[in-house]
Amino acid sequence: MITGSYFFNPIQPEMEAHCPIYMEFKPKCTKSQDVSLFYQFKTDKNSSGELSVIPDGCIDLLFSCDPSDPFAIIATSPEERCFYQFKPNIVHFGVRLYPEQTSIMFKCSIKEIIQQKQIPLFDVLDGYYSLFEDFYTCTTFNERIVWFKNFLKKQPLQAYFNQNIIHFCLNKIYETEGLVHIKQLASETGYSARYIQKKFEDQIGFSPKQFSQIVRLQYTVNKLLNMPHRLNDIIDSQGYYDEAHFYKGFKKYMTVTPKQYRLIFNE
Repeated sequence: MITGSYFFNPIQPEMEAHCPIYMEFKPKCTKSQDVSLFYQFKTDKNSSGELSVIPDGCIDLLFSCDPSDPFAIIATSPEERCFYQFKPNIVHFGVRLYPEQTSIMFKCSIKEIIQQKQIPLFDVLDGYYSLFEDFYTCTTFNERIVWFKNFLKKQPLQAYFNQNIIHFCLNKIYETEGLVHIKQLASETGYSARYIQKKFEDQIGFSPKQFSQIVRLQYTVNKLLNMPHRLNDIIDSQGYYDEAHFYKGFKKYMTVTPKQYRLIFNE
């Protein structure tokens, strides 16, 4: 998401690595630039259908592309790496929304949705059953992308009084790669730390500290997989005191060490 001059590109590397068919499209511009990614994947017919998901702070809308077995769910960012269950040998279409998205209004707070992890999409959306029916007229990845973009265009604009505060704070979190303290956010916005925390929990679903840690983890994972021989650079840039501190912090959210996580992609 472009907020000011900073960019957040949340990733789910294991999904791409472990699905027999995976494709994605990153939009240049959608309504309010609320969509991070469109993606489509097929689960392995010989597997349990489990896919590992890491914290990314985002909201995913997931649709089964099989009209004989239709479902749509909303899946939120876990607080630590975990496994989500999917039926094997099924094609799924996904839309990853940025945490600050305002295009879709849900019936309950984002915090409540996050507590549930995965829930049927229409439990939190009103009057969208025709949306689900229209989805099955699409047969290709590109058609599904166009279908969802058209859906977004029909949504009324949402006015959020506190959105400028949220965007400013998110911009600082992205700018520092998750290494900003809530006291700094309070000082620079002129609002109390307690006020900022409440607005974050209402609109993002996480506290500023939790979300900052997720952003820091995303940057760390990205660098770990793309800079395999520069561990000291990762430790320094992500604000870890030393290698032990890095390993402990990484395992807290990923359930495995950095070395073990790299090996997952070499199996």
